[in-house]
Amino acid sequence: MGERIARPSFFEGQVLRAADLDLGQGYARGTMARHERYLHTPGIATGLELTVDKSTGVTVVRMAPGLAIDITGRQIVVDREETLAAEDLDSQGVLTPPDTDPALEQKDRPWHAVFLTGRDESATPSAFSRGCGSGTQPNRMDEAYVISYGRPGDAGDESVPVEITDGPSADTAVRVLVGYVQWDGVSNFGDAKSVVPRAGAQPQLSPAYAGARADEVVARSGTLALRADQGQTREKRPALVLDGDDGGEMRFGLQNSRGEVNTVFKVNAAGDLTLAGVIKSPFSNDMWVESGTISDGLLIPLPQGVTQGMVDDGKITLHVTVTPRRVSELFPPGGNSANVFFKEPFECRVDGRRVFVRERWFEVTSLLTLVKPTVIPGACDYVIIASVAGGAS
Repeated sequence: MGERIARPSFFEGQVLRAADLDLGQGYARGTMARHERYLHTPGIATGLELTVDKSTGVTVVRMAPGLAIDITGRQIVVDREETLAAEDLDSQGVLTPPDTDPALEQKDRPWHAVFLTGRDESATPSAFSRGCGSGTQPNRMDEAYVISYGRPGDAGDESVPVEITDGPSADTAVRVLVGYVQWDGVSNFGDAKSVVPRAGAQPQLSPAYAGARADEVVARSGTLALRADQGQTREKRPALVLDGDDGGEMRFGLQNSRGEVNTVFKVNAAGDLTLAGVIKSPFSNDMWVESGTISDGLLIPLPQGVTQGMVDDGKITLHVTVTPRRVSELFPPGGNSANVFFKEPFECRVDGRRVFVRERWFEVTSLLTLVKPTVIPGACDYVIIASVAGGAS
């Protein structure tokens, strides 16, 4: 059970002890940690990108300055560019046989997670800061950090027991994933990435970026914009805008140099949907459906985006339905309007995509004289459904 939160209270003439001053600092740090822990998600807040320099013939991996927040709410500040030490990866016991297998190409070697861990370090005071009886006790705590590495597949510290009243981690080392490195098979780094590596024998997690936990986000200007990445400029960045004007609408598109969204998708408060592209199914068995009218002997056109080659290769399966087209006509082409006729469907079928439609006309008087009916080409309505064949990608 956690201890109740206390903050210092001062009065005139009080003798201040070190514990009183420490309590003041601890209260502020605990408040900040609880805010970071419960109103934000942990991860990289800014910077900490890994870059690779091979200009000298030796792979040098550097970490940019930045800020990360661990799952206890502790802020880890890297105040300068750090050059990663390859010997640390070698000495931490995380290398595996594939790392040093001479038969493996570099792209096939395992990826090792790079972790950042916050740590408090006592700083020894200078000779000028020592007072009577102070001895050599430290009067500073450096909020330092440690860079460490994991074995292939190591996802870091996903959960650490934390009480609701706890401040930032002190005794527990909590790691934050910032990227990945490869061993060159001999004695140095082979490569490094800040994003999830796609190559290699095992999948990897992408470094997490700090976010927000909130059930409501309110924009003071009446317009709330969400952008997928920060970039140096807003131009050509995908953005989602919630606009309170004109009754309210939501827009999506790429921003221009002025920050305006070139809308490709829009829905208003009435539910009216406007989009510039096509609607595609999110499921594995995508379908395209089209309908129309076609005459005898013609090929039913394929839906937009589907080619005959896709059908021939077995990637697309076609489902076609044809129905005789009902048109009120008094007599067949070339017939005599003075006579009375009636017609019936004679043939309506599809072979592949080619339709065969014929209709048969009877003259009423011919029923008594046994005159053969007239059979002529006709038209039909069709529906064609193209679906992704099972197992196709």
